Amino acid sequence: MCDIELVNEWELKMNRNLFVLLSVLLFASFVLAESEEMKGDDFLDMSLEDLMNVEVESTASLTATSRKMAPGTVTTITSEDIEAANCRSLDELLDIYVPNLQIMRSHWEQQNMGLRGIIGDRDDKYLLLVNGRVMNERTHYGATTERDLPMLGDIHHIDIVRGPGSALYGPGAVSMVINIITFNADTFQGTEVTAKLGSIEEFYVTEIKHGKKFDNGFGLFFYGAIGAYPGAQPEDSYQIYAMDFPSESTYSWWDPAWGTNTGPEHLPGDGTGAGEAMIDSSVANDRASARGKPPMKFHMQLKDENWDLWTRYTQGGKKLVYDSWILARDPYGWADYAQPLQRKFYTYNQLTNYIGYHNDISDNTEFDFSTSYDMTNFTRRVTNSDISNAYREDKYFGKAIVTHNISESHKTAFGVEYQHLELGYPSLGWPNVDYGISSSLSPEMPRWSTDMYSVLGEYQWNINKEFTMFGGMRLDDHTYSSNMFSPRASLIYSMDDRNTIKFMWSRSVRASYEEEMKAQSLLGNNETDPEELENFELRYERICAENLNFAATGFYYILDQVGISNDDAGVVLLGEQKSYGAEVEANYQAEKLKFGISHAYTKLDSFSLNEAYTTVVTASPYGYGNDLARWSNHVTKLYANYDINEQWSLHSSMRVYWGLPGLADYSDYLRDNTDNPRDDDGWEAAYRGSYFLNLGVQYKPSDNLSIQFTGYNLLGLFDPDMNKRNYGASESADYRNEAAAFGATLRYKF
Repeated sequence: MCDIELVNEWELKMNRNLFVLLSVLLFASFVLAESEEMKGDDFLDMSLEDLMNVEVESTASLTATSRKMAPGTVTTITSEDIEAANCRSLDELLDIYVPNLQIMRSHWEQQNMGLRGIIGDRDDKYLLLVNGRVMNERTHYGATTERDLPMLGDIHHIDIVRGPGSALYGPGAVSMVINIITFNADTFQGTEVTAKLGSIEEFYVTEIKHGKKFDNGFGLFFYGAIGAYPGAQPEDSYQIYAMDFPSESTYSWWDPAWGTNTGPEHLPGDGTGAGEAMIDSSVANDRASARGKPPMKFHMQLKDENWDLWTRYTQGGKKLVYDSWILARDPYGWADYAQPLQRKFYTYNQLTNYIGYHNDISDNTEFDFSTSYDMTNFTRRVTNSDISNAYREDKYFGKAIVTHNISESHKTAFGVEYQHLELGYPSLGWPNVDYGISSSLSPEMPRWSTDMYSVLGEYQWNINKEFTMFGGMRLDDHTYSSNMFSPRASLIYSMDDRNTIKFMWSRSVRASYEEEMKAQSLLGNNETDPEELENFELRYERICAENLNFAATGFYYILDQVGISNDDAGVVLLGEQKSYGAEVEANYQAEKLKFGISHAYTKLDSFSLNEAYTTVVTASPYGYGNDLARWSNHVTKLYANYDINEQWSLHSSMRVYWGLPGLADYSDYLRDNTDNPRDDDGWEAAYRGSYFLNLGVQYKPSDNLSIQFTGYNLLGLFDPDMNKRNYGASESADYRNEAAAFGATLRYKF
């Protein structure tokens, strides 16, 4: 049995040292801020207090309101933040800046991202938007595109609504909404060329963007980027398994039924012990592009006062690493083949065309209409020889919304949406595949289509100077789902110019994947019940000074978990998960220094599991602990950007996942109740904390030229286990050490 408390002398010392380090950095930044900027200097020509009171369109509401009064918890990442962090993917960027957001690896899909303990083995519990348009694919996975691309130069800012958002954006917005806002001709003029390269975790990227505003108000923006991502060698990014592999074992040794003619192939990692790095050809380069396809991104936008037209194309994908189940044979695994391993991977292409129209009908009434089409190709191999998925989906979308200010105190919004999906087409990359979708419930899925009709609305009432109330709802009618209702209500109390309290309640829904709902219909059930999350949230925000703000949030979640059963029952209610947590954060921004720190705590309250089913979310129903198996209860994040002078600037960031006690509980449950061969000795390393430290420096010899150097995961230079990233959708408790690496970026603006 491993130590459930997961504390030993090494970890206690490390945690104390990191806590002291974070405290010192926080204190030092406040001292520096006090000495240089707390004297009333302008904050980008406007104080933070004034900015918070400017009325704008918000990702958290349909009606215009100030950031201070927005009915949600919103984190904004600016283009300056993006440039300073010099990240290698959208996932890495969000992991740095968003409180209580966590990322775990997967052997079966791309890595999983979640918020406040809500994370799945596929990423359909949140929505990823570009300029307000949902980019999630609906067939199999969810938020597939955009996330792994190393090119981020087209992004003006990102708004992340930390919490449910189905009332605004529809099914799938259970844990959060990520809205990427691109540059356009209003926010970027001129031409900029960027070149990036990385060593150890190897990558190469070239970006170009151009914006021009014409005298008649018409604007043109173009962005194009292409790259290569060989990734990090296994020698630099260790893959660690939790089992002892036999020495000198051939495939035929594992299954005598194959006879003696299976060839001299040996089990990958022969002789590798639990906790030892597997340096084997079966382990792909970490984060390497799949099938030799270069990552790409192209975006073109035409815009004037009323019309907004854009087209966007992305291409990406990564190689994956096999779970120990695939590497091993019975009794240690379930593989039933005896040939050299093929590469696991996923790839995608997505093309989106969008037309938007805005009209100010009167001083108090606005009308917005948009229509769009996107085509998403997705391919995945997760077994040794077969292509597990090779499909294309086509999505047609239309939306109309009217906002009307009845008076200064009363604002309303009402809208309708229509979505049509064409599904089951073979991927353009695999035209020889006769069918695009195969489900565990139906081996060969026919091509099919679905429709979803939606109505939504919001009412904002400025009761008086202190109180503002928001009420909203959305109703979605899907071909293969029962009606999905998403209400929400918020009461905002502005105590004075600096202190605000927000009371928020909402219910969000997630429809099952289109492939599973279609399979369910083939079994005779045309109405699948959606997953539902009920959220209670209390948030306090304080503007401590012109350039410093503080916030604290408490939340309580009740989630009806929906999943796929192991029998013919199909999509079923697995159980009810109750969890709670708290987040504290402080942000400071002045002329030379920008600084942020956050700490979040998430705890499982209870998990009531339907006796007919099983779960990998937690071992609590089996009597082992009371924590989430795929979540670090505590996570701390810190970043700081400091301009030394006009030429030199520094950036640093630190992410601390303090440990995985729920994963330790789940491992104990498996050891006691299954034949899993994992080694008990010394395996506490899998459940310890993870610590990711990035440091960067930027030099601007002129206004047009900048040179940037960044070190990633630098603590791994001293101990590779400091950079470990656990696998979330695995029962093997294995992990991979992300490589300590370096990158350089050159930007020139004409």
